[in-house]
Amino acid sequence: MVGGASSSREDPGRSVLEGQLATTVARVEDALAQALEQEAELRDSLARTTMLEVEMAELCLRPEAVEVTRWRQEAEEATRLRVEAGDLRT
Repeated sequence: MVGGASSSREDPGRSVLEGQLATTVARVEDALAQALEQEAELRDSLARTTMLEVEMAELCLRPEAVEVTRWRQEAEEATRLRVEAGDLRT
């Protein structure tokens, strides 16, 4: 050893620590990959949920829209009948 420096060949404890560090890094990288995959799945689920909420809102509004359309048709029919009745008077 020159100047008190040691290499990993001379220090078996350092090799063990490097191996443990490499194992830990690999585990962290796996965990990160899984977390990113789960994030993507959650984003997809959120998008599907949002689309379903919009569809549900539209379905809830449809009966009202149908009713408004029916009222509009009845009003148009009443107007047409008034015009026809006015034509008959003259």
